[in-house]
Amino acid sequence: MCFSATASFVAGGALIPLGGVALMQAWKTDRRYVTLAAFPALFGVQQIFEGYLWRSIDDPGVPTSHAAAMAFLLFAYLFWLILTPLAVYFLEERAWLRRIFLGVAVFGGVYGLSLFAPLVVNPDWLVVELVRNSILYNTQLIYDDVVSKTLLRVTYAAVICLPLLACTAPGVRTFGVLITLSVIVAFLFATYAFVSIWCYLAAVVSAYIVFMMFRLPSRSEHQTVGV
Repeated sequence: MCFSATASFVAGGALIPLGGVALMQAWKTDRRYVTLAAFPALFGVQQIFEGYLWRSIDDPGVPTSHAAAMAFLLFAYLFWLILTPLAVYFLEERAWLRRIFLGVAVFGGVYGLSLFAPLVVNPDWLVVELVRNSILYNTQLIYDDVVSKTLLRVTYAAVICLPLLACTAPGVRTFGVLITLSVIVAFLFATYAFVSIWCYLAAVVSAYIVFMMFRLPSRSEHQTVGV
């Protein structure tokens, strides 16, 4: 796969306003969906950061932007691990599933901090490289000597995908299937730059949320159906 500053900026420039539309629709229809509706805009912001990183890589006279790389990884390593299970926690009506989703969000936060915080303390643990025309965030992790990267990625994918697939709120499982497929594609065909490529694919997939927001029944209609 081949990506570029243009691809990232176009994705970000499209997703931020689309996310705004999704947020407005969620606010009018069912405010429990607001956190999930913010995903396209947040993915858009993340892609803008990677666009700036691409710019610094493409210009040989400019040092690679460590700040842009860290901003991108703040989303990839921390925000998505918290926000994804938290978004379905707000949506789920079954109490036992809500407790599980909240627990996953707490685990995701701890796990994400263990991935991201050491990079803040040790900036040299992050090296940005180009591999097959894609960005590799070559990070040193505290788990490197004890756990394989495959297991770390499976754990990461589980925190992201399983809550979406298990949630019973309308439309969420379809989004979960799309996100899971994006993880599988990145894992099978782009392990050389998994983080960058998965986040790009997930950003594109998040556009589905805009469509999803316009298909939601209003909260009052949903409560009437449940009576």
